[in-house]
Amino acid sequence: MIHFMKTLLRLSIVLTLAASLFPFQGCKLHKKVSGEASNISDAYYEQINEGADIDWDEIIPLFHHWREISPSDFFFDIPSKEMIDRWKAICEDRNQLESESRRYVQGYYANMNQFMTVKDFYELWYRDESYLLDDDLTTWRLMQYDSLSFIQPDSEFDKFYTLKNAIQGLLLYEPQSQWDMNFHAGLECDFQEYYDRVLYREAVRHSDGKLASALKKEQESWLCYHSALDSAFRVIDGDPNGMVGSAWPMAISGIAYDDAVMRAFSLESFYFALTDSLDYKVSHKKSLIGQYDIERHAQISNVMVLNEYRKFMEYFKDETFFDPEFSYPAADLRKALEIEMKAWQGWMATRVYVSSCLSGLCKECYDNSTNEVRRHKLIMLKNRYQGFGITSQFILDCLLSYSCQDAEIESFSFEKNYKTN
Repeated sequence: MIHFMKTLLRLSIVLTLAASLFPFQGCKLHKKVSGEASNISDAYYEQINEGADIDWDEIIPLFHHWREISPSDFFFDIPSKEMIDRWKAICEDRNQLESESRRYVQGYYANMNQFMTVKDFYELWYRDESYLLDDDLTTWRLMQYDSLSFIQPDSEFDKFYTLKNAIQGLLLYEPQSQWDMNFHAGLECDFQEYYDRVLYREAVRHSDGKLASALKKEQESWLCYHSALDSAFRVIDGDPNGMVGSAWPMAISGIAYDDAVMRAFSLESFYFALTDSLDYKVSHKKSLIGQYDIERHAQISNVMVLNEYRKFMEYFKDETFFDPEFSYPAADLRKALEIEMKAWQGWMATRVYVSSCLSGLCKECYDNSTNEVRRHKLIMLKNRYQGFGITSQFILDCLLSYSCQDAEIESFSFEKNYKTN
C-alpha cells in the first residue's frame, strides 16, 4: 500500500512539472552548446549576483557538463567506465530540458550545475521509480554535482559527513511555488532515505557473518516500521473525502524525513565506532572535519513509548482534536496507530538482538543510539504527529522540541498546550 500511495504522489508531481515546464521548450539547444570545453565549464558553474546588471529574463541554453572523477576519489564501489557512460546517457535522455530563463537557472538556483542536478534527480526518481533505489547512480550523480574529492576522507566519519554536506548543498535553494515546496520536501526525504541505505549497506559490509545477519533483520524490521508510520500518518492526517489540500505532500514527506533522520542516528555512532575504532568521548582525532559528538540523554524505556502510543489512541476520543466530519472514523485512526505500534515493537526487538552481538565501544554506542531513538519517537508521539508541512504558528507553539531538556518530556502535554495557548 505504501508503494502504491507513493506512486500516486510522485505521479501527481510529474504531471504538475510537465505542465509547468511546457512553455519553456524551445529550439533544440540541449547538448548543442558550442565553444571550448573551458568555456562550457565556466558557463555551467557560473554564479551571478542578483544585483548584477544583466537581462534576467534572457532564455539561455541548458546542457550537461560531466567532469572526470578519478577512481581513487570514489567513496564506495568504483564503477566501470561502461557504467559511468550508461549513467550519463540515462541523465541526458531523461532530462531533455533545452532552455530556461536565466533568472530561474542562476537566480532561484545557484548555477546551472545545481539546476540540472536537481532536474536530473527529478527525472531519475519521479518520472517512474526505476532509479529511486539505485544508490550507486545517486552517489555518482552527487559527485558530479559536488567535487567530493576536494576532501580526501581518511575516516568513515569524514566520508559520510562529506556525503551529507553534498546533499545539503544541493537542496540549498528556495522553492518558488507550492509545487516547488512539495518537490523540495520529497527530495529532502528521499535523499535522507538514500543516506540511510548507504549507511546500513556499509555497516553490513564491515560486519562479520553473525552481526551482518542481525543487521539485515534489523533493517527489514526498520523498513516495516517506517512503512507503517507512513500508512498511519496518511490516515491520521488525511481526509476520506480527498480534501487534503495542495500542501499535503509536504506533510507526508516531512514526517517520513523526520523518521529517516532518526534512522540515521540509530546507526551512525555505532558504525563510526565499528570502522574508525575511535573513542568518541574525546576529539575525533583523525577527522578532517572535527569532533563527532554523541547525544546522551536520560534513559527512555520502551514501556514509556508504548504507553504514549496508547495515549495517542485515546486522543481521538476528544472532538477538540478529532473532527468526525473531515476525518476517518476514530476506530480507523486507532487501528492505524495500533498497526504502527506493533511494527515499532518489532524494530525494537531486532535492535535488542543486534546489541547482543556486540561488545565494548560498539555496544555502548549502539545501545545509546537505541535510547536516542526511543527519546525521538516519544517526542513525536507526544506531539501527536503535528508540525509537518505547512503548519500554523499556533500549532508550532504547542510542540515539544527535540532539543528540550530531559525533565520537560514527562510532564509535557500537547492537549494542555492546545487548550491553554
